[in-house]
Amino acid sequence: QHQPPRRVVDTRISNTHTHTHTHTHPSLAYTSVMSQPPPPPSGPPPSRPNPPSRPPPPRSQPPPPRSSRPPPPNAAPPPPKPSSQPPPPPGPPRRVPHAFDESQLPSLRHGLTTAQERDKRRRTCRFIEEAGRVLKLPRVAVATAMVLFHRFYAKHSFTEHDRFEAAAAALLLAAKTEESPKKLTHVIQECHRLKNRGLQKQKEVMAGAAATAAAAAGRNSPVPIGYLDTKGKEFAKLKDRILLLERVILHTIGFELSIDHPYKFLVEQVKKMLVARQVEY
Repeated sequence: QHQPPRRVVDTRISNTHTHTHTHTHPSLAYTSVMSQPPPPPSGPPPSRPNPPSRPPPPRSQPPPPRSSRPPPPNAAPPPPKPSSQPPPPPGPPRRVPHAFDESQLPSLRHGLTTAQERDKRRRTCRFIEEAGRVLKLPRVAVATAMVLFHRFYAKHSFTEHDRFEAAAAALLLAAKTEESPKKLTHVIQECHRLKNRGLQKQKEVMAGAAATAAAAAGRNSPVPIGYLDTKGKEFAKLKDRILLLERVILHTIGFELSIDHPYKFLVEQVKKMLVARQVEY
């Protein structure tokens, strides 16, 4: 039987190089491999480029030592830290609500006392109530006229404007606001008659004789008792003052005509109390 050829490796080591002989079958070629290590470099080693230098990291400052002693009771607070955020853009000034201070009313600075100022407000509100009844205004319009009157005299003094003329202007403006307008002539005539109610009796007595004499002569009185002549100078002056006061009221309140009244909520609460029998009607 034919046997496979054997592989013989003959290794010889010398001081200079190494011979490696490989013997195979006679039919194969003789192979000799010689390996020799590369000679060491004769010059200095090549220099490598240095990496770019980086700045050293910033050192974190140690926190300040905390004192174990409590701050004194009267010590000033530390100043606020500056904010890194930009300040907000300037806008319109906001209206800050503040409490009503009766001592700062203009009427008190013009010599009136607190009791006198309250008395004038109370009497004028009764005048507005009676004029609204005569003019057949709705209850909401009368309440709005009172609010406008109070707001007007919160900025003006009773010594600057006649309170009855301001009340007539407030009634005229409130009637327009609550969609129940009245004629200016009608408002002026009724308010003037109510204002001079005390002198009306004397005028009636004095005019009674004149009216009787005129009726006997067959003449009718051109103007009813207690009213103004619409063609006279007094009526024209009063009309101009009331129209002027109407514009002054609008500027004083800043044209804020939407007023929320508490009467609706009070009526609802009273109805609930009636159903629960907490009050008797």
